Amino acid sequence: MKYHAPRKGSLGYVRKRTRRIYPRVISWPDIDAVKPLGFPAYKVGMLSVVEEYQRERSLFHGIKRAIATTILEAPPVKVVGIRVYDKTVYGLKSINEIWTPELSDPEIKYLSRKTNLPKKVRDEDYFQKKKEALSQELDRLMNPLVRIIIRTKPELTYIGKKKPEIMEIQIGGSPKDSFNYALDKLGKDISITEVLEAGQFIDSIGVTKGKGFQGVVKRFGVKILPPKTKKEKRAVGSLGPWTPGRVMWTVPNYGQLGFFKRTEYNKQVLAIITENLEKINPKGGWLHYGLIKNPAVIIKGSVQGPPKRLLLLRHAIRPKRAAFKPKLFELYFNKERLDVPL
Repeated sequence: MKYHAPRKGSLGYVRKRTRRIYPRVISWPDIDAVKPLGFPAYKVGMLSVVEEYQRERSLFHGIKRAIATTILEAPPVKVVGIRVYDKTVYGLKSINEIWTPELSDPEIKYLSRKTNLPKKVRDEDYFQKKKEALSQELDRLMNPLVRIIIRTKPELTYIGKKKPEIMEIQIGGSPKDSFNYALDKLGKDISITEVLEAGQFIDSIGVTKGKGFQGVVKRFGVKILPPKTKKEKRAVGSLGPWTPGRVMWTVPNYGQLGFFKRTEYNKQVLAIITENLEKINPKGGWLHYGLIKNPAVIIKGSVQGPPKRLLLLRHAIRPKRAAFKPKLFELYFNKERLDVPL
């Protein structure tokens, strides 16, 4: 029987390397809860989890089964600034921002390599004036949005990195409540347990593995030509018609593969481990990562990117089903059991 399969890979968008190695999130869900709508975490690796399936009316209800999961390390993040946007017919317009004066010399040293800090960033009087001006702007705007500017703390991990990442995370709730929450958290740390909880669905946003310059067989899955082909075998049979006299965009072509920003929807958080972290580390540490010493997040299934890559876990923007509390029993990494109380 002859094998038939559609061509893999969409040609509806340009495939090119992302501009930076950690993601920039554009869309956020509309949630009434006053809390950050996302949290960054470093990918560690994959492990097996024995769970009891809890979804009712399912064939697997009440059955223990082993599933593949991904573990991520989520050290706390520090809120270093607040930025207010206005929703206009032309998109979001940045109105104003304030930065916390509670920054140490090493923080200013590394943050200045990422962005342009205000010259009076440590001036308390300047901070109070900016705070009052931003509060007045918030009352004047028709459709304001409040986002916090956070910096990650890679120095708390074993990945060997000191320079932090700077990201924007939107706050849920009304503009007034979200602004008061942001002011209360300005200059303080936020942990993963304040943002996510076990059982809920999230979206994983990050950068995929880079695979370099590849041909059409690996990039789009086109069929390999038969042996009697005169020219290439791992190529498309035809580049298109004579007219128009150019190669159309619908023809698969060679080029960059991987290192793309991608979003995976509706990933379930199975557990957030904050205690007995030394028991979650296998002998010799995690492969290509090392040891975990910060809160760990276990997500059902796989996520994009290699170990040590930063991902953003966002509240699900289009959840399809209600979340339920998972019931876990055992964790395994390379057939080695991790004695972590779940």
